Amino acid sequence: MSQRNPMNERYTTEKHTGTTRKSAASAKPKTKAAGTVTMGTTKKTPKERKAEQKEARKKEQARQRELDRKYYKPDTPRFKKLKRIWWASLAGAILCTVMSWLTRSIEPAWIAFIFLFCAYALIIFAFYLDFSKIKKERRAYQERMVALEEAEAKRERREHGKTATNS
Repeated sequence: MSQRNPMNERYTTEKHTGTTRKSAASAKPKTKAAGTVTMGTTKKTPKERKAEQKEARKKEQARQRELDRKYYKPDTPRFKKLKRIWWASLAGAILCTVMSWLTRSIEPAWIAFIFLFCAYALIIFAFYLDFSKIKKERRAYQERMVALEEAEAKRERREHGKTATNS
């Protein structure tokens, strides 16, 4: 490209006689003010719903962990009885397993299998106790204690309200 001559009349006068052509971009229609702004929908996307559900689950799990930490071992007689039965079934399972090992060399061989079968039955019984009966007992104890705490807090608020109005 050649260099323009600075002495040319077009560049020496103060008055510019020519006009430059506008670009093609400026010929396009302009958008209206805030024309690109879209209104958000009130419906939640599946991703947002899933995130909310996950957050709710986390809160519930944290609340349950706190309850488990505070009220894990009830002092009720039924719970103590169930725990004794649970420990006895585990001890019986260990004893039956040992007896199974000791009676393997004795004829007839089915005696060892009976002891082994009894050991499995006692282990399954211990799992059943732990996951159904003992768990239900813990939940019931936790619910009683939470209800008791709420009643105590309500009573304290009521008494605190009475003392504040009497002052």
